[in-house]
Amino acid sequence: MLSCQGFAACAGLGFPGWHAVLSTRARVTLNSRPSSVEDVRMTQRRSKLGYVSELDGLRGAAILGVMGFHADTPFLKGCFIGVDIFFVLSGFLITTLLIQEFDESGSVSLKNFYMRRVLRLGPALIALLIVFCLASFAVLSEEKASRNYVDVIISLAYLSNWARAFSIHPPDFLGHTWSLSIEEQFYIAWPIILLTILRVSKKRPHVVIIAATIALLSWIFRVYLSINSAPPERLYNGLDTRADTLMVGCTLGLWLSSGLATEKAKKILQKHLVVIAPISMVFLLAVSTLSYWRDPWMYYFGFVIVELLTTALVLDVLINPQSIIRKVLAMKWLVWVGSISYGLYLWHYPIYRTMSALGFYRLDIITVGSLVTFIVAVFSYYVMERPLLKLKKRFTSERYQRG
Repeated sequence: MLSCQGFAACAGLGFPGWHAVLSTRARVTLNSRPSSVEDVRMTQRRSKLGYVSELDGLRGAAILGVMGFHADTPFLKGCFIGVDIFFVLSGFLITTLLIQEFDESGSVSLKNFYMRRVLRLGPALIALLIVFCLASFAVLSEEKASRNYVDVIISLAYLSNWARAFSIHPPDFLGHTWSLSIEEQFYIAWPIILLTILRVSKKRPHVVIIAATIALLSWIFRVYLSINSAPPERLYNGLDTRADTLMVGCTLGLWLSSGLATEKAKKILQKHLVVIAPISMVFLLAVSTLSYWRDPWMYYFGFVIVELLTTALVLDVLINPQSIIRKVLAMKWLVWVGSISYGLYLWHYPIYRTMSALGFYRLDIITVGSLVTFIVAVFSYYVMERPLLKLKKRFTSERYQRG
């Protein structure tokens, strides 16, 4: 089974509908028996993806960029794209999980899937929201505290992205939860959509094409809204206008985990990725320093470029043993940062925002704020998040575990 520490940095499972999710008994069982010679070959090419430390390294680089962006660090105004890297990784990893379970056991337990997301992502977020409520109650006026309580409810319901998109009480100190909301909505919808597609289409290439088409439609819709003068807040925060980043990751996950990549294709890719991957890294660094999230070009083709460059890096890490990028992302300190990235993402923004409101200088926020963030994130991971990972095994299919 796929295992990736720090996986939660990509986001969470929504609290609204928890009871419905927890009571679900549905297990979708599909026929995965190969129906042709080519299907047999694809089945033979399928391989189980285990823990890949370099992906945590990529996540570590992404979260450091996001923290730099939110700290208003000079030359990092474009590091909001770290969230897009999270999105691509999330789509890839979640789809790989679903496909591997389906191919190995012939079924996918939606109940177990949702419970694993709840156990991995819920407790740390709840802890943050409790601390936020207590702090608001202790130091703020009743009016300001009440506003923060509403922000907590919106964040807990994973609706921050829509609140920001339509300027309906957008969260302030919890504004960063917009990306968690998009991830949550994706986690709820995509497994059901994917399993439905798998039931309708027995040909795995068709499933890949459908996933890629969804990504294309999301991009087209974003461009359409942009042409028609939709505000950046609507374009940046809507699930419908950001789904292409997630779906590009899903498409890659489907292609690789379904055994569609032949050895010949992999060798050709390895040859080209030697050049493409380093160039992709350079371009991502350039976007991180030169772009801004309100720039119109980002919504026309900027985000598409970012997601494709990220896909090239992920592909390079997974299939190219001689990858230079792989060696960089395998650095132990970077992998470790990636492993605690969920806690870093949860806590850094409220800490930075609070320090800014109190009048701290930018340098203080970058140094002291980041130090406090790391301390809290380490505590969150090793005291709460990591121990709870053991409970996830209770919600893994026995047939899948034996696979």
